[in-house]
Amino acid sequence: MAQNQQPIFQTNPPEQFVQIPINIERDSSTTRMNQTGNTNRKPNHWPTITISIIFVIIGQSIAKLLENFYYDKINRSEYNENRQNDGVWTQSLLQTVGFPLLLLPFIIFITKNKRNHHQQPPITSDSIHVKSLAVIYICIGIIMAVQGRLAAMGKLEIPFGVFTLIYTTQLFFTPIFAAFINKIKFNRWVVISVILAIITGALTLSSSFGGEPDEAEENYARGSWAALFAGICFALLLCNIQNVFDSYIFKRTESTNKKPSFASVFEVIIFSSLVATIISVVGLLIAGEQHELKREMNGFSKGKGSYVMAMVGQAVSWQVYWVGIVGLVYSVSSVLSNVISVITWPIVSVLVVIFFNFMDDEFDAFKGVALVTAVLSAAAYFFRLHKENRMAN
Repeated sequence: MAQNQQPIFQTNPPEQFVQIPINIERDSSTTRMNQTGNTNRKPNHWPTITISIIFVIIGQSIAKLLENFYYDKINRSEYNENRQNDGVWTQSLLQTVGFPLLLLPFIIFITKNKRNHHQQPPITSDSIHVKSLAVIYICIGIIMAVQGRLAAMGKLEIPFGVFTLIYTTQLFFTPIFAAFINKIKFNRWVVISVILAIITGALTLSSSFGGEPDEAEENYARGSWAALFAGICFALLLCNIQNVFDSYIFKRTESTNKKPSFASVFEVIIFSSLVATIISVVGLLIAGEQHELKREMNGFSKGKGSYVMAMVGQAVSWQVYWVGIVGLVYSVSSVLSNVISVITWPIVSVLVVIFFNFMDDEFDAFKGVALVTAVLSAAAYFFRLHKENRMAN
Protein backbone atom coordinates (compact mmCIF):
# COMPACT_ATOMS: atom_id res chain seq x y z
CA MET A 1 0.00 0.00 0.00
CA ALA A 2 2.85 2.36 0.78
CA GLN A 3 4.33 1.72 -2.63
CA ASN A 4 0.97 2.41 -4.28
CA GLN A 5 0.46 5.66 -2.44
CA GLN A 6 3.93 7.07 -3.07
CA PRO A 7 3.41 7.76 -6.81
CA ILE A 8 0.16 9.51 -6.03
CA PHE A 9 1.81 11.95 -3.70
CA GLN A 10 4.68 12.43 -6.14
CA THR A 11 2.56 13.07 -9.23
CA ASN A 12 -0.38 15.11 -7.94
CA PRO A 13 1.49 18.24 -6.83
CA PRO A 14 3.26 18.69 -10.18
CA GLU A 15 -0.09 18.37 -11.97
CA GLN A 16 -1.53 21.18 -9.89
CA PHE A 17 1.49 23.40 -10.55
CA VAL A 18 1.38 22.68 -14.25
CA GLN A 19 -2.25 23.69 -14.44
CA ILE A 20 -1.68 27.03 -12.75
CA PRO A 21 0.33 28.69 -15.54
CA ILE A 22 -1.64 27.02 -18.33
CA ASN A 23 -4.56 29.41 -18.11
CA ILE A 24 -2.64 32.63 -17.72
CA GLU A 25 -5.54 34.94 -17.62
CA ARG A 26 -7.88 32.87 -15.48
CA ASP A 27 -5.11 31.52 -13.35
CA SER A 28 -6.55 31.47 -9.84
CA SER A 29 -10.20 31.43 -10.84
CA THR A 30 -9.84 28.59 -13.34
CA THR A 31 -7.92 26.51 -10.87
CA ARG A 32 -10.66 27.07 -8.32
CA MET A 33 -13.37 26.14 -10.82
CA ASN A 34 -11.54 22.96 -11.88
CA GLN A 35 -11.31 21.86 -8.27
CA THR A 36 -15.04 22.27 -7.86
CA GLY A 37 -15.81 20.42 -11.08
CA ASN A 38 -17.11 23.47 -12.94
CA THR A 39 -15.64 23.52 -16.46
CA ASN A 40 -17.40 26.84 -17.25
CA ARG A 41 -16.64 28.31 -20.68
CA LYS A 42 -14.61 25.60 -22.35
CA PRO A 43 -17.38 24.15 -24.57
CA ASN A 44 -18.00 27.57 -26.20
CA HIS A 45 -14.61 29.14 -25.61
CA TRP A 46 -13.49 30.04 -29.14
CA PRO A 47 -16.94 30.75 -30.61
CA THR A 48 -17.69 33.17 -27.78
CA ILE A 49 -14.34 34.90 -28.16
CA THR A 50 -14.77 35.24 -31.93
CA ILE A 51 -18.30 36.65 -31.71
CA SER A 52 -17.29 39.04 -28.93
CA ILE A 53 -14.37 40.39 -30.97
CA ILE A 54 -16.64 40.95 -33.97
CA PHE A 55 -19.08 42.83 -31.73
CA VAL A 56 -16.28 45.03 -30.36
CA ILE A 57 -15.00 45.91 -33.84
CA ILE A 58 -18.43 46.58 -35.33
CA GLY A 59 -19.84 48.38 -32.29
CA GLN A 60 -16.85 50.64 -31.67
CA SER A 61 -16.33 51.43 -35.36
CA ILE A 62 -19.93 52.46 -36.01
CA ALA A 63 -20.21 54.37 -32.71
CA LYS A 64 -17.03 56.34 -33.40
CA LEU A 65 -18.00 57.09 -36.99
CA LEU A 66 -21.40 58.38 -35.89
CA GLU A 67 -19.75 60.40 -33.12
CA ASN A 68 -17.49 62.04 -35.69
CA PHE A 69 -20.48 62.64 -37.95
CA TYR A 70 -22.37 64.23 -35.04
CA TYR A 71 -19.57 66.63 -34.11
CA ASP A 72 -18.79 67.41 -37.73
CA LYS A 73 -22.37 68.50 -38.49
CA ILE A 74 -23.30 70.50 -35.36
CA ASN A 75 -21.01 73.37 -36.37
CA ARG A 76 -18.79 73.32 -33.28
CA SER A 77 -16.68 76.04 -34.87
CA GLU A 78 -19.44 78.46 -33.86
CA TYR A 79 -19.24 77.50 -30.18
CA ASN A 80 -17.75 79.98 -27.74
CA GLU A 81 -15.72 79.19 -24.63
CA ASN A 82 -18.85 78.83 -22.49
CA ARG A 83 -20.12 76.04 -24.74
CA GLN A 84 -16.80 74.20 -24.93
CA ASN A 85 -18.06 71.11 -23.12
CA ASP A 86 -21.61 71.10 -24.39
CA GLY A 87 -22.82 67.56 -24.94
CA VAL A 88 -20.35 65.68 -22.73
CA TRP A 89 -23.12 64.25 -20.53
CA THR A 90 -25.08 63.44 -23.67
CA GLN A 91 -22.18 61.43 -25.05
CA SER A 92 -21.84 59.64 -21.72
CA LEU A 93 -25.56 58.88 -21.79
CA LEU A 94 -25.43 57.49 -25.33
CA GLN A 95 -22.91 54.86 -24.22
CA THR A 96 -25.37 53.25 -21.81
CA VAL A 97 -28.93 54.39 -22.57
CA GLY A 98 -29.50 51.66 -25.15
CA PHE A 99 -29.42 48.87 -22.55
CA PRO A 100 -33.18 48.07 -22.88
CA LEU A 101 -32.31 46.56 -26.27
CA LEU A 102 -30.56 43.77 -24.37
CA LEU A 103 -33.61 42.82 -22.33
CA LEU A 104 -35.04 40.52 -25.02
CA PRO A 105 -31.88 38.40 -25.52
CA PHE A 106 -31.41 38.39 -21.73
CA ILE A 107 -34.92 37.01 -21.21
CA ILE A 108 -34.40 34.43 -23.96
CA PHE A 109 -31.18 33.17 -22.37
CA ILE A 110 -32.74 33.09 -18.91
CA THR A 111 -35.81 31.20 -20.14
CA LYS A 112 -33.64 28.69 -21.96
CA ASN A 113 -31.51 28.10 -18.87
CA LYS A 114 -34.49 27.62 -16.57
CA ARG A 115 -35.63 24.66 -18.63
CA ASN A 116 -32.53 22.78 -17.53
CA HIS A 117 -32.58 24.15 -13.98
CA HIS A 118 -33.19 21.40 -11.44
CA GLN A 119 -31.57 22.61 -8.24
CA GLN A 120 -32.25 25.85 -6.42
CA PRO A 121 -29.44 27.47 -4.43
CA PRO A 122 -29.95 28.06 -0.71
CA ILE A 123 -32.15 31.08 -0.06
CA THR A 124 -29.69 32.64 2.36
CA SER A 125 -26.80 32.26 -0.10
CA ASP A 126 -28.91 33.61 -2.95
CA SER A 127 -29.98 36.67 -0.95
CA ILE A 128 -26.37 37.41 -0.03
CA HIS A 129 -25.35 37.21 -3.69
CA VAL A 130 -28.19 39.52 -4.73
CA LYS A 131 -27.27 42.17 -2.16
CA SER A 132 -23.58 42.00 -3.00
CA LEU A 133 -24.21 42.15 -6.73
CA ALA A 134 -26.56 45.11 -6.29
CA VAL A 135 -23.80 47.10 -4.57
CA ILE A 136 -21.22 46.08 -7.16
CA TYR A 137 -23.49 46.94 -10.09
CA ILE A 138 -24.04 50.38 -8.59
CA CYS A 139 -20.26 50.87 -8.32
CA ILE A 140 -19.70 49.66 -11.89
CA GLY A 141 -22.49 51.94 -13.12
CA ILE A 142 -20.89 54.93 -11.40
CA ILE A 143 -17.54 54.12 -13.02
CA MET A 144 -19.18 53.74 -16.44
CA ALA A 145 -20.86 57.15 -16.19
CA VAL A 146 -17.72 58.89 -14.92
CA GLN A 147 -15.54 57.23 -17.56
CA GLY A 148 -17.87 58.24 -20.37
CA ARG A 149 -18.07 61.80 -19.16
CA LEU A 150 -14.30 62.18 -18.70
CA ALA A 151 -13.51 60.67 -22.10
CA ALA A 152 -16.03 62.94 -23.84
CA MET A 153 -14.62 66.00 -22.07
CA GLY A 154 -10.98 65.10 -22.75
CA LYS A 155 -11.54 64.87 -26.52
CA LEU A 156 -13.02 68.37 -26.54
CA GLU A 157 -10.21 69.94 -24.49
CA ILE A 158 -6.98 68.74 -26.13
CA PRO A 159 -5.86 67.66 -29.63
CA PHE A 160 -7.10 64.18 -30.41
CA GLY A 161 -3.57 62.83 -30.89
CA VAL A 162 -2.61 63.93 -27.38
CA PHE A 163 -5.83 62.49 -26.00
CA THR A 164 -5.11 59.16 -27.69
CA LEU A 165 -1.60 58.94 -26.25
CA ILE A 166 -2.82 59.63 -22.72
CA TYR A 167 -5.90 57.44 -23.02
CA THR A 168 -3.71 54.51 -24.11
CA THR A 169 -2.34 54.40 -20.56
CA GLN A 170 -5.39 52.30 -19.70
CA LEU A 171 -3.31 49.35 -20.91
CA PHE A 172 -0.78 50.08 -18.16
CA PHE A 173 -3.45 50.15 -15.48
CA THR A 174 -5.53 47.15 -16.54
CA PRO A 175 -2.76 44.56 -15.92
CA ILE A 176 -1.95 46.22 -12.59
CA PHE A 177 -5.56 46.19 -11.44
CA ALA A 178 -6.02 42.67 -12.82
CA ALA A 179 -3.03 41.41 -10.85
CA PHE A 180 -4.35 42.84 -7.57
CA ILE A 181 -8.12 42.54 -8.01
CA ASN A 182 -8.39 39.40 -10.14
CA LYS A 183 -5.14 37.69 -9.10
CA ILE A 184 -4.14 37.25 -12.74
CA LYS A 185 -0.65 36.06 -13.59
CA PHE A 186 1.05 36.74 -16.89
CA ASN A 187 3.50 35.01 -19.17
CA ARG A 188 5.64 36.40 -21.95
CA TRP A 189 2.97 36.07 -24.68
CA VAL A 190 0.45 38.12 -22.76
CA VAL A 191 3.09 40.73 -21.93
CA ILE A 192 4.10 40.90 -25.60
CA SER A 193 0.45 41.28 -26.60
CA VAL A 194 -0.09 44.14 -24.14
CA ILE A 195 3.10 45.93 -25.25
CA LEU A 196 2.10 45.66 -28.91
CA ALA A 197 -1.39 46.93 -28.05
CA ILE A 198 0.15 49.95 -26.29
CA ILE A 199 2.25 50.66 -29.39
CA THR A 200 -0.88 50.29 -31.53
CA GLY A 201 -2.82 52.78 -29.42
CA ALA A 202 0.05 55.26 -29.44
CA LEU A 203 0.44 55.05 -33.22
CA THR A 204 -3.13 56.23 -33.76
CA LEU A 205 -2.02 59.70 -32.63
CA SER A 206 -2.33 60.91 -36.22
CA SER A 207 -6.07 60.19 -36.24
CA SER A 208 -8.58 63.01 -36.56
CA PHE A 209 -11.73 63.73 -34.60
CA GLY A 210 -14.76 65.77 -35.62
CA GLY A 211 -14.97 67.59 -32.28
CA GLU A 212 -11.28 68.40 -31.94
CA PRO A 213 -10.79 71.86 -30.37
CA ASP A 214 -8.98 74.70 -32.09
CA GLU A 215 -6.03 76.41 -30.43
CA ALA A 216 -8.22 78.93 -28.60
CA GLU A 217 -10.31 76.15 -27.06
CA GLU A 218 -7.46 73.93 -25.91
CA ASN A 219 -7.00 73.34 -22.20
CA TYR A 220 -4.13 70.91 -21.81
CA ALA A 221 -4.24 70.65 -18.03
CA ARG A 222 -7.92 69.84 -17.76
CA GLY A 223 -8.05 67.71 -20.91
CA SER A 224 -4.98 65.67 -20.00
CA TRP A 225 -6.26 64.85 -16.53
CA ALA A 226 -9.65 63.95 -17.97
CA ALA A 227 -8.03 61.57 -20.49
CA LEU A 228 -5.82 59.98 -17.84
CA PHE A 229 -8.62 59.36 -15.36
CA ALA A 230 -10.90 58.14 -18.16
CA GLY A 231 -8.29 55.50 -18.95
CA ILE A 232 -7.95 54.55 -15.29
CA CYS A 233 -11.71 54.29 -14.94
CA PHE A 234 -11.97 52.03 -17.99
CA ALA A 235 -9.26 49.72 -16.63
CA LEU A 236 -10.93 49.63 -13.23
CA LEU A 237 -14.29 48.99 -14.90
CA LEU A 238 -13.06 45.90 -16.76
CA CYS A 239 -11.35 44.43 -13.71
CA ASN A 240 -14.43 44.92 -11.56
CA ILE A 241 -16.57 43.23 -14.19
CA GLN A 242 -14.19 40.27 -14.14
CA ASN A 243 -14.44 40.24 -10.36
CA VAL A 244 -18.23 39.98 -10.66
CA PHE A 245 -17.88 36.91 -12.86
CA ASP A 246 -15.19 35.21 -10.78
CA SER A 247 -16.45 35.97 -7.30
CA TYR A 248 -20.22 35.97 -7.71
CA ILE A 249 -21.76 34.77 -10.96
CA PHE A 250 -19.59 31.67 -11.44
CA LYS A 251 -19.98 30.78 -7.77
CA ARG A 252 -23.73 31.18 -8.16
CA THR A 253 -23.75 28.75 -11.07
CA GLU A 254 -21.63 26.30 -9.10
CA SER A 255 -24.32 26.14 -6.42
CA THR A 256 -26.87 25.08 -9.06
CA ASN A 257 -24.53 22.60 -10.78
CA LYS A 258 -24.88 24.55 -14.04
CA LYS A 259 -22.36 25.95 -16.45
CA PRO A 260 -22.21 29.75 -16.66
CA SER A 261 -24.47 31.17 -19.34
CA PHE A 262 -23.85 34.12 -21.64
CA ALA A 263 -26.97 35.56 -20.00
CA SER A 264 -24.65 36.75 -17.24
CA VAL A 265 -23.01 39.10 -19.78
CA PHE A 266 -26.36 40.75 -20.45
CA GLU A 267 -27.07 40.84 -16.72
CA VAL A 268 -23.90 42.78 -15.96
CA ILE A 269 -24.46 45.25 -18.80
CA ILE A 270 -28.16 45.85 -18.12
CA PHE A 271 -27.96 46.53 -14.39
CA SER A 272 -24.72 48.51 -14.56
CA SER A 273 -25.98 50.56 -17.53
CA LEU A 274 -29.20 51.32 -15.69
CA VAL A 275 -27.21 52.97 -12.90
CA ALA A 276 -24.91 54.76 -15.36
CA THR A 277 -27.89 56.01 -17.37
CA ILE A 278 -29.57 57.47 -14.29
CA ILE A 279 -26.35 59.27 -13.33
CA SER A 280 -25.85 60.61 -16.86
CA VAL A 281 -29.44 61.82 -17.08
CA VAL A 282 -29.10 63.65 -13.76
CA GLY A 283 -25.80 65.19 -14.92
CA LEU A 284 -27.36 66.17 -18.24
CA LEU A 285 -30.28 67.90 -16.52
CA ILE A 286 -28.06 69.71 -14.01
CA ALA A 287 -25.79 70.93 -16.82
CA GLY A 288 -28.82 72.06 -18.81
CA GLU A 289 -27.83 70.05 -21.87
CA GLN A 290 -31.46 69.18 -22.57
CA HIS A 291 -31.86 72.71 -23.97
CA GLU A 292 -28.80 72.25 -26.19
CA LEU A 293 -30.20 69.06 -27.70
CA LYS A 294 -33.09 70.92 -29.30
CA ARG A 295 -30.77 73.66 -30.54
CA GLU A 296 -28.39 71.08 -32.00
CA MET A 297 -31.19 69.19 -33.74
CA ASN A 298 -32.58 72.38 -35.31
CA GLY A 299 -29.14 73.49 -36.42
CA PHE A 300 -27.90 70.11 -37.62
CA SER A 301 -26.63 70.65 -41.15
CA LYS A 302 -28.00 67.34 -42.41
CA GLY A 303 -31.47 67.81 -40.96
CA LYS A 304 -33.40 66.65 -37.92
CA GLY A 305 -33.86 63.11 -39.22
CA SER A 306 -30.13 62.60 -39.64
CA TYR A 307 -29.53 64.01 -36.16
CA VAL A 308 -31.94 61.54 -34.59
CA MET A 309 -30.48 58.65 -36.57
CA ALA A 310 -26.95 59.61 -35.51
CA MET A 311 -27.93 59.67 -31.84
CA VAL A 312 -29.95 56.44 -31.97
CA GLY A 313 -27.21 54.76 -34.00
CA GLN A 314 -24.63 55.64 -31.37
CA ALA A 315 -26.82 54.27 -28.58
CA VAL A 316 -27.34 50.97 -30.41
CA SER A 317 -23.70 50.65 -31.49
CA TRP A 318 -22.40 51.21 -27.97
CA GLN A 319 -24.56 48.33 -26.73
CA VAL A 320 -23.08 46.07 -29.40
CA TYR A 321 -19.65 47.20 -28.22
CA TRP A 322 -20.44 46.51 -24.57
CA VAL A 323 -21.72 43.02 -25.34
CA GLY A 324 -18.40 42.31 -27.03
CA ILE A 325 -16.26 43.88 -24.31
CA VAL A 326 -18.03 42.17 -21.41
CA GLY A 327 -18.23 38.97 -23.46
CA LEU A 328 -14.43 38.92 -23.70
CA VAL A 329 -14.14 39.42 -19.95
CA TYR A 330 -16.58 36.54 -19.49
CA SER A 331 -14.71 34.30 -21.96
CA VAL A 332 -11.11 35.09 -21.06
CA SER A 333 -10.19 38.14 -19.01
CA SER A 334 -10.25 41.90 -18.55
CA VAL A 335 -6.78 42.13 -20.11
CA LEU A 336 -7.77 40.56 -23.43
CA SER A 337 -10.91 42.69 -23.45
CA ASN A 338 -8.83 45.85 -23.11
CA VAL A 339 -6.31 44.70 -25.71
CA ILE A 340 -9.04 44.06 -28.30
CA SER A 341 -10.69 47.40 -27.53
CA VAL A 342 -7.46 49.33 -28.14
CA ILE A 343 -6.27 47.45 -31.22
CA THR A 344 -9.60 48.32 -32.86
CA TRP A 345 -8.59 52.01 -32.87
CA PRO A 346 -6.54 51.80 -36.10
CA ILE A 347 -9.56 50.32 -37.88
CA VAL A 348 -11.64 53.27 -36.71
CA SER A 349 -8.97 55.77 -37.78
CA VAL A 350 -8.83 54.27 -41.28
CA LEU A 351 -12.63 54.36 -41.56
CA VAL A 352 -12.60 58.03 -40.52
CA VAL A 353 -10.15 58.75 -43.36
CA ILE A 354 -12.45 56.95 -45.80
CA PHE A 355 -15.75 58.54 -44.74
CA PHE A 356 -14.65 62.05 -43.73
CA ASN A 357 -12.51 64.75 -45.30
CA PHE A 358 -10.92 66.14 -42.17
CA MET A 359 -8.03 68.50 -42.78
CA ASP A 360 -4.58 66.83 -42.89
CA ASP A 361 -6.10 63.41 -42.20
CA GLU A 362 -4.86 60.67 -44.49
CA PHE A 363 -3.70 57.08 -44.44
CA ASP A 364 -0.12 57.60 -43.32
CA ALA A 365 2.70 55.36 -42.10
CA PHE A 366 1.50 55.60 -38.50
CA LYS A 367 -1.88 54.11 -39.37
CA GLY A 368 -0.27 51.40 -41.47
CA VAL A 369 2.15 50.33 -38.75
CA ALA A 370 -0.66 50.50 -36.18
CA LEU A 371 -2.68 47.99 -38.21
CA VAL A 372 0.32 45.65 -38.31
CA THR A 373 1.02 45.88 -34.57
CA ALA A 374 -2.69 45.37 -33.89
CA VAL A 375 -2.62 42.07 -35.79
CA LEU A 376 0.58 41.00 -34.01
CA SER A 377 -0.88 41.89 -30.62
CA ALA A 378 -3.97 39.77 -31.25
CA ALA A 379 -1.85 36.95 -32.69
CA ALA A 380 0.38 36.83 -29.58
CA TYR A 381 -2.59 36.57 -27.27
CA PHE A 382 -4.41 34.00 -29.41
CA PHE A 383 -1.27 31.90 -29.70
CA ARG A 384 -1.13 31.72 -25.93
CA LEU A 385 -4.81 30.78 -25.76
CA HIS A 386 -4.25 28.08 -28.39
CA LYS A 387 -1.36 26.59 -26.43
CA GLU A 388 -3.41 26.81 -23.26
CA ASN A 389 -6.33 24.90 -24.76
CA ARG A 390 -4.08 22.30 -26.36
CA MET A 391 -2.22 21.66 -23.12
CA ALA A 392 -5.45 21.53 -21.15
CA ASN A 393 -6.82 18.85 -23.47
